[in-house]
Amino acid sequence: KEATVSIGDVCVAPSNPNIVWVGTGENNPRNSVSYGDGVYKSLDGGKTWKNMGLKKTFQIGRILIHPTNPDIVYVGALGRLYGPNEERGLFKTSDGGKTWEKILYVDAKTGVIDMRMHPTQPDTLLVATWERQRDGYDYNEPAKRWGAGGGLWKTTDGGKSWKKITRGLPSNHLGRIGLDWYRKDPRIVYAVVDCEKIGLNPNAAAANDAYMGISGEDAGNNGGARLVRVFTNGPADVAGLRVGDIITEIDRKKIANYQALVALIRQAKAGDKVKISYSRNNQNRTVELTFTQREGAALRPFGAYLEGQRENIQSQQGANGHEFGGIYKSTDAGDTWTRVNSLNPRPMYFSKIRVDPSDSSKIYVLGIGLHRSTDGGQRFTTDPSGRFHADLHALWIDPRDGRHLLLGTDGGHYVSRDRGARWDHLNTVCISQFYHVAVDTRRNYRVYGGLQDNGTWGGPSFTRSQTGPINEDWINIGGGDGFRVCVDPKDPDQLYFTSQYGNLQRRNLRTRETARIQPTRVQGVTYRWNWNTPFILSHANSRVYYAAGNYVFRSENQGRDLKQISPEITTTPKGSASALAESPLNPAVLWVGTDDGNLWVTQDSGKNWTNVAGKVGLPGLRWVASVEPSRFEAGRCYVAFDAHRSDDDNPYVYVTEDYGKTWKNLTGNLPWGSTRVLREDLFNRDLLYLGTEFGAWASIDRGQTWNRINANLPTVAVHEFAQHPTSGELIAATHGRG
Repeated sequence: KEATVSIGDVCVAPSNPNIVWVGTGENNPRNSVSYGDGVYKSLDGGKTWKNMGLKKTFQIGRILIHPTNPDIVYVGALGRLYGPNEERGLFKTSDGGKTWEKILYVDAKTGVIDMRMHPTQPDTLLVATWERQRDGYDYNEPAKRWGAGGGLWKTTDGGKSWKKITRGLPSNHLGRIGLDWYRKDPRIVYAVVDCEKIGLNPNAAAANDAYMGISGEDAGNNGGARLVRVFTNGPADVAGLRVGDIITEIDRKKIANYQALVALIRQAKAGDKVKISYSRNNQNRTVELTFTQREGAALRPFGAYLEGQRENIQSQQGANGHEFGGIYKSTDAGDTWTRVNSLNPRPMYFSKIRVDPSDSSKIYVLGIGLHRSTDGGQRFTTDPSGRFHADLHALWIDPRDGRHLLLGTDGGHYVSRDRGARWDHLNTVCISQFYHVAVDTRRNYRVYGGLQDNGTWGGPSFTRSQTGPINEDWINIGGGDGFRVCVDPKDPDQLYFTSQYGNLQRRNLRTRETARIQPTRVQGVTYRWNWNTPFILSHANSRVYYAAGNYVFRSENQGRDLKQISPEITTTPKGSASALAESPLNPAVLWVGTDDGNLWVTQDSGKNWTNVAGKVGLPGLRWVASVEPSRFEAGRCYVAFDAHRSDDDNPYVYVTEDYGKTWKNLTGNLPWGSTRVLREDLFNRDLLYLGTEFGAWASIDRGQTWNRINANLPTVAVHEFAQHPTSGELIAATHGRG
């Protein structure tokens, strides 16, 4: 078992398939990203591994191995995502990893995201550098995605000297760049380029500015567009549309898929009123919606969903269209470039371009869907995402047969033998990323959990089959990114769940009743919700429902009539609640923690609140990861803080015995690595369970000492535990291994 599970890149030596290098630390700067501890090498095809150093590179962008000398390896290191560090840039070894030389370095804020080796001249490399950084909040985009450090570099002598490439590329600050070299003719290179001016219109002409306040996906079989997110207070929300609704028509124009919905939105203007036909729970409905002004539309009228840029509008951006990013082509091995298309889908998350090794006119660009061109990039079309799971991150094209494709997505791996006309889902590897886990109270209980970009699911804890539970035994509860789930202990069919940014819902499996849960709007008050919004059911009365955003809310009736019971609980205008709990011994005692470092307690059901964060003894404000009031002592509460967003990867676990007046540090013998969740055993007052970035731990002396519990649990981030109330069985939600 290795020390980390997050992977940035894998590279097999062309001259010896038994030599494999792995760079740890995911290179996509999304909000749930983990980090690694350098690079690993295997000499036996992956049976055994050895760490070869570069341990403080944190995230690896790309690895390249010399085609004939496997001792020559290049490692492109991105470095820390949440702060500066020196161990980033391009590293080279000529002795198989015994020693390393940093051969390209911009600064402590800039790393290497991608690079390509010339197909016939291995000393010639093209290298893309990227300056990016996330802040302490889990919003979609990094706080910084363009910077002075971004650029494209070329060496022809194995890294001894470098030339920065600028001709034909944007002259403003660059963002993420993806590269691919055409093997058949090495003069041809393609790039997808993000830059500070992405989505702009140089003519400042009036452009689509309509905002609907949704995101969605194909419903399948040309049956409409399913909503996976409805933004609070947006036009769709105001009109009464909900997550899971399937839009089928707008003003009697058929909506076959999500792309068709987006196309109609782009034709609208702020203030336009439309009639929307949709289905909810197999019932057809109609509602009127008024589009509003899209924020920033006047600045980026050619922008696309999630900060990208639309395809095929390059002619509308003027003679200097190369200044706005998109798809670029070089015909002189990367020395100069020409923009061929405006396409760039969600640059920070994708920026992957691939050219068919045998036909330079066939180009693929990865995004939420698969974009393809058959004319060298002049025009792109988008494959319907119903053929595969959305969010595409990897594509391999067989160099001997361009019809043979392998695709990696947020939903797993796919293979095609006909250039993507049909796909087979290779659903054989357990790599799902759970944020949360819950169980019901039945003897033969079900397990529920929310997954990254795979919704909310439930399945049996065991079956009569000798093989145990399989995928087909699980049922889908909700869409989007799935997070927390609560099961009514008195009615195991009554479920509560959420998707990103406070899309709170309930669903009864027996009656099929489904409802969205939102607080009553108060004039002049803005509500903010965390990416992973906390909510709970009362231990004393399971009909009492609590949720927290920048306020704490309470409902006496299963989420209906949700009312504010706290003051503003955040420190900053971007903050929101990240943890929420009620005392099992006293329902008047509530705890809530925020992503910007506050920790509040009330002992009178929300009439009065006290912020006790300053008494904990932390080095600064830290994200409150979990709050666990004790089942055995009224004033006792355990709190875990996840500090990695504050550029701090140390563990932080504390306990109070007096409602937060004083605190004791329980970090003890825990090793380096972020702490994700701390839970108390249901039956033993001295037994605690701790989930960290790299595994699960237990303490039998209430946190004085810790022991790792990994007899057969792989190295993986553990985000939550659930314990069955009668059997005592413990279930761990891992972010990477199910």
